[in-house]
Amino acid sequence: MSRQIICTVGTSLLTNRDDRPWAGWNPRTPDPLPGAPEVERWLGSADLVKASAETNTLRALELSDADALALLHSDTPEGHFCAEALGVLYRPRCRDVSLEQIGRLGYGAAVFTTGLKSLVDVTLRLVHRGRERGRQAVLCATGGFKAEIAFLNLLGALLEIEVVYIHELHRELVRLPRLPLAWDPEFVSRHEQFFTWIDEEPRKSSEVESWLQARPELRTLVEDDGDGHTLLTAAGDLLFKAARERLSTGPRASWPQADPRPPVEKNHVSSTEHHRPVGWERFVVRLCAIDCVNAVRWDAGAHGGPPVKIMDAAHGVIGVRVGDASGELPLRVETTARGQAQSEIVASYLRGLR
Repeated sequence: MSRQIICTVGTSLLTNRDDRPWAGWNPRTPDPLPGAPEVERWLGSADLVKASAETNTLRALELSDADALALLHSDTPEGHFCAEALGVLYRPRCRDVSLEQIGRLGYGAAVFTTGLKSLVDVTLRLVHRGRERGRQAVLCATGGFKAEIAFLNLLGALLEIEVVYIHELHRELVRLPRLPLAWDPEFVSRHEQFFTWIDEEPRKSSEVESWLQARPELRTLVEDDGDGHTLLTAAGDLLFKAARERLSTGPRASWPQADPRPPVEKNHVSSTEHHRPVGWERFVVRLCAIDCVNAVRWDAGAHGGPPVKIMDAAHGVIGVRVGDASGELPLRVETTARGQAQSEIVASYLRGLR
C-alpha cells in the first residue's frame, strides 16, 4: 500500500553546523538566506543522515516512488525556503510532493494558537486526500516547532495514525506506539451544535457565555482573543476535529482472531542456510508465536518498499524483511486479519519486532 507521508519541516537544513557553506545560519541575525541553487546542489549529494532532520527521517522511512510526500512548513521565509529545497530533492523520488504552508505558524506567540489550528486543518485534509487515493497516512514529527510536533503526536494518537520520529544524532527510526486511549468522541457529538457554531466565525464573548452557563464542561476548551471574542483553544479545536474525523470513519478495527495451532506448525521457511542474515531463525520463530499468524513463508514479493508492508489486505498477508542491505530474508506472513484496517493493526505491531 502506498503512503501519504506528512512531514513537518524545520530549519535544520539552514542551522546545522558542519561543513555546509552556510553552516550556522541564524534567523535572529540579519544574514540573508543562502542562494537556493547553491543549497539544492549541495543537498543533492549530501549525507541524508546529516543534511537535515527531515532527510534523516525520510531516509529511514525508505520512500518509494508510489508514496506521496507533503512538506508542512511554518509561515516564515526560512520555513518556506527549507521546504522548497526539500521539495526539489524529493520530487524525482516520489509520485507526488506538495508544499503546505501552515498559516500564521511563526515566531509570534499572539498568533501561534491560530497556527496550531491551521496545522490540524491541513493535516486532516491531507489524511482525507490520502485515504481517497488508497494511501496510508504516516506522520513524520521531527522538524519544526516543539509545540507543532507535540500537537501532531497527539493528533496521531487520537486518530490511530502512525507517528515516526528520529533524533538528529540517531540513524534508527522511532515509531511512537499507538495508544489505546479511552477518550470519548461522543462528547463532541453531544455538543456538536456548539462546536459547529463557534468554529464558523469569531463569536462575541457575551454570546459564548450564554452557552457556557448551561454547559460549564465546555469552558476549558475556549479562550478570549482580547478583541471581544471567544474562540476554541488550540486543544479544543484539536478535540473537535479529531472527534469528527474519528466518528466519520466508523468503528475502529480490533485485533484479529487467534490461530490456535502451535508455532512450529506455522513455520514454512526452509531451514537451509544460504546467505541469510544473522538471527533469522529466532525472528521467524518470534513471528510464528504471534497468535493471529497462520503461516510464515519465504516470498520474494516482500522485497522493495518499506521493511513491513501489506501485500494483500483482503486476506491479511503482510510482507516482512529481516536483515539489512548486505543480506535480507523476504518473508510472507499470512494472518487471520481481514481488510485494510485489521491488516494495518497487525503490520504496525510487526514493525516493532526485533
